[in-house]
Amino acid sequence: MALGTARPALPALLALIGALLPASEAQVRLELSGRNLHPTVTHNNDSLLATAHDKANMEEEGTRQLSCVVTLGHQSRSWQENVTIYSFPAPNLTLSEPEVSEQTVVTVECEAQAGALVMLSGGVPARLPGPRAQLQLNASAEDNGRIFFCSALLEVAGQVLHKNQTQELRVLYGPRLDKRDCLGNWTWQEGSQQTLTCQAWGNPVPELKCRRKGDNALLPIGDLRPVTREVAGTYLCQARSPRGEVTREVVVNVIYHRNYILTTILVTVAFTIGAAGLAAYFYNRQRKIQKYKLQKAQEAAAMKLNTPATPP
Repeated sequence: MALGTARPALPALLALIGALLPASEAQVRLELSGRNLHPTVTHNNDSLLATAHDKANMEEEGTRQLSCVVTLGHQSRSWQENVTIYSFPAPNLTLSEPEVSEQTVVTVECEAQAGALVMLSGGVPARLPGPRAQLQLNASAEDNGRIFFCSALLEVAGQVLHKNQTQELRVLYGPRLDKRDCLGNWTWQEGSQQTLTCQAWGNPVPELKCRRKGDNALLPIGDLRPVTREVAGTYLCQARSPRGEVTREVVVNVIYHRNYILTTILVTVAFTIGAAGLAAYFYNRQRKIQKYKLQKAQEAAAMKLNTPATPP
């Protein structure tokens, strides 16, 4: 029976057998170390059940005798049993500071009542069996959200009882933007299905923005379905919180294939057009030359006809 808690006393059940008076006329008395517990009695045919609720006090802690006496007419039946009354509150687990900045020394202490053995975080027992255990740590970012577990054990009447307590440590630290969480270089094929991951860490959680050099376009973090050449470029990713800021440069490369067939056709067409134009130019130039020569020849012949003959 736990000290300071109300729970049923052990039930007393007596089957009345033989030529006795009806069980409903039976008188029941439940006592704890001579103190009447004023039980509640229920009947079922020729049997009865007596129960009582009691709240023990500190003076009664230890082994006590529980007795039950049933009287029916001139007949009495009695029953006794030893019960153990104990006090076992949950252990007290404390942190010197539940929320600290990085590199702060934190003291963790687990304490229970005398007679209990405590174990603190990871099942590390106290150096000496006793009611208290303590550890110290230099808080780091990795300790943020760390759960400390304190367990107290108490042996009562050959049984081992357990009570537990937990506490969480919160560590404040500036933004982190590491290579493992935000790669410095991505190279993808145009049209492929990719996921662009860039995550900043910190407590409080930092705000992250990545802007491209030149036009300040935002980096589309998340699913890229599909990848397009428009996202290519060099970006500056900045993680900012009340505890500071950090910047990281990342490059997105997009590989794409040019349409060589179309290029070949265009080049061929251009060459054909150029060749045809050149041929037309030379043809027209030759015609003009021939026409010019013919005209000069005709002019020369006309001059000969118009020139008078020289007398002998």
